[in-house]
Amino acid sequence: MSIDRRRFLCRGAALSAGLLLAPGWRAWAQSAPMLDPAARQARAVRYVEQASAAQDDPAYRAGRRCANCDFFSAGQRCSLFPEHRVSPDGWCMSWTSE
Repeated sequence: MSIDRRRFLCRGAALSAGLLLAPGWRAWAQSAPMLDPAARQARAVRYVEQASAAQDDPAYRAGRRCANCDFFSAGQRCSLFPEHRVSPDGWCMSWTSE
């Protein structure tokens, strides 16, 4: 496998930029407000901050929570609520996993 000099330098520059921006990304992710369970979009998917509070919901299954959902990512972010953070111990009816 041969990597030419230009490709090597471009990849190195991209990696360096990523490393420099990583702390800023974490700060940005933590600066977003927590999702209010009373908000319209949260109520639409029956979001709760503690999965145990959803035990009476027919869509709930034990062990499912935001932290092990495919929509959840670092910084308490959920792709369903890009403007907000969610509780890792929370749950909503859109929970999914491969």
